Amino acid sequence: MSNRFSAREISDFCLYLNREYGLSFPTARYSFVENRVEPILRDFGCSTLSDIVSKAKKDLQLRIELLNCLTTNETWFFRHPEHFKILREHILPTLLESSRQTGDNRLRIWSAGCSIGAELYSILFSILDALPDAQKLNIQLTGSDISSDAIERARSAIYGTNELKLLSEKMLARYFSKHSHNNWQVLPEYRKYCSFELLNLLDSWPARSYNIIFCRNTMIYFDESNKEKMARRFFKVLEPGGFYVTSANEMLKAGAKQDFTQVFVENEIVYRKVQQSTELQLVRFKTPTDLLRALNLLKNNGFFFQLEKIQQEHSLAPRRAIYLHKKESAKVEELFALNSIKVASSRLIVK
Repeated sequence: MSNRFSAREISDFCLYLNREYGLSFPTARYSFVENRVEPILRDFGCSTLSDIVSKAKKDLQLRIELLNCLTTNETWFFRHPEHFKILREHILPTLLESSRQTGDNRLRIWSAGCSIGAELYSILFSILDALPDAQKLNIQLTGSDISSDAIERARSAIYGTNELKLLSEKMLARYFSKHSHNNWQVLPEYRKYCSFELLNLLDSWPARSYNIIFCRNTMIYFDESNKEKMARRFFKVLEPGGFYVTSANEMLKAGAKQDFTQVFVENEIVYRKVQQSTELQLVRFKTPTDLLRALNLLKNNGFFFQLEKIQQEHSLAPRRAIYLHKKESAKVEELFALNSIKVASSRLIVK
């Protein structure tokens, strides 16, 4: 770390960033903060970090520049592709089945911390690819970010070749037009589905509810206390049966996890807000091998399930059981029998 600021000054400044914006910078990242705020000091005539804090209270432009310089927005389309496979093959079919039962054709999705918009457009393209009759749905996609630069880019929907590196030529041709050298723009007929807004997640949120919330690579900026508060706020604005998708390094801690059902699918964990009462079948297996084979069978056939820690009946018995949806349990247990997977017990649980 440079000697320009004392340890106390940089520590106090990072406490301010955490309190006002939820941004968490440990001691190892202090030099990153110092380097990033250099242009702010120069451009706004500040000589100390406390000058930035005092001027930020009155100067909106300074606050905007401060947030833009401290939040990195490197991203690309279909980053972590497994999540989009889960969206197409597991989450959407589940929500559409609920939609058929309720008659509510709205599909409301929030990309919280959307950066430059690549995540929200990836969600849109996944929906349109998975659902040939997507126009029958009332699709409402919202992206929010704390960085005004990121939101401006998201609204422009112009992306470079590096950000599009995971897109097939077919997808590029369907959803984009050439904008300039090495830049492509999402076509207007697809941009209309997506709206973007500037939002500090620590502030109040618009009064909306969602069927799906993506919040990936955003909570890494928050400390543990704010992560847990945020997860519980997400839970409150999710519709019953709605899904919360986050990245592997942002898994929910014990406190926030109590609000969600943990769903293991495609070797990933996503979270679901349980409806008021859900009938589940708790299935125990004879051996760990039977459990492992059951997990592989469920994943390969696209069934939803939850792993549950259980008390071992004896030293060779599995330490986990599986929750199945009651309506699918008979079909799944028949599949187990056909594959010679030995079930120790199966009983109905109402949660």
